[in-house]
Amino acid sequence: MSAASRWLQVLETWGECPQLDGAREKAWERKRLDLVAYDGYSAFIGSLSLSERGEWTAGIYRDLDEATFNSVLATMRGVPDAGIYPMFEQGLTEFDPDSMQEGEYFLKSPNVGAWNEDAAVANLFLSEARNHQLFLRNPHPQLGAYLGCVVHNGRIVRLAFPHYFESLYDRIQRAQLNGEERMEPGERSKCMHAIRKAVAHLHSLGYAHNDISASNIMFDKDGNAVLIDLDSCTPFGEKIGKGGIVGGWRGPRFWEQRFETSSVECDEASLQYIDDWLSGKQE
Repeated sequence: MSAASRWLQVLETWGECPQLDGAREKAWERKRLDLVAYDGYSAFIGSLSLSERGEWTAGIYRDLDEATFNSVLATMRGVPDAGIYPMFEQGLTEFDPDSMQEGEYFLKSPNVGAWNEDAAVANLFLSEARNHQLFLRNPHPQLGAYLGCVVHNGRIVRLAFPHYFESLYDRIQRAQLNGEERMEPGERSKCMHAIRKAVAHLHSLGYAHNDISASNIMFDKDGNAVLIDLDSCTPFGEKIGKGGIVGGWRGPRFWEQRFETSSVECDEASLQYIDDWLSGKQE
């Protein structure tokens, strides 16, 4: 993805159904589609009711023709830069996208869909940049590498990382489409051992990840598992602004425990959940 590309993301938003008398478990249903778009570094948000969704499905659309993109953009509202992009600060590493071939790096955008008329998204993005800077000084081979911040008009607009081959979630999806088991025992053990080492490294520095998921475990070109996505990584005991839900990456129906503060227990529960999912103990 180039530093200033145009793309649209469509997200399904779920909510609780009205519970029937005697129902023991919560039921969930699709409520609407939420839209996030970027035109260069300008961000936009919007939504579609289920009756308005037409042929839109959840996913990221990078190759929309100009007329379609502009027609969707016209229904959305712009998000102020100050709400999602923090000011670059001294001590952080800056990354120039022109210094590497496109395809060799991945650019992460702030979570603009969570913007709520305040600076919380920008603050979280700055916190993630600071975390990565800390771990640049204290690296670990199983912790995802970091290249630095992309800066535009004095603000951090993207975080840059090496491009990894695929996520654990994508690997399992591919295996299941091919009629294969989720992961052979030896491969599962190797993967989980690598991620546990990365988590132990974070813990040794006084931090918990708090959002370990199959989407946040990546594989490099040599097949080694690495842990990424540190926007929920927080010193022990501090309140979690994002994450903290064991199994949250699978949707509300699969949620188990919820943690409000950063802790070893949150990470351990999430690691066990993923191990059980890989072994088939979780559906």
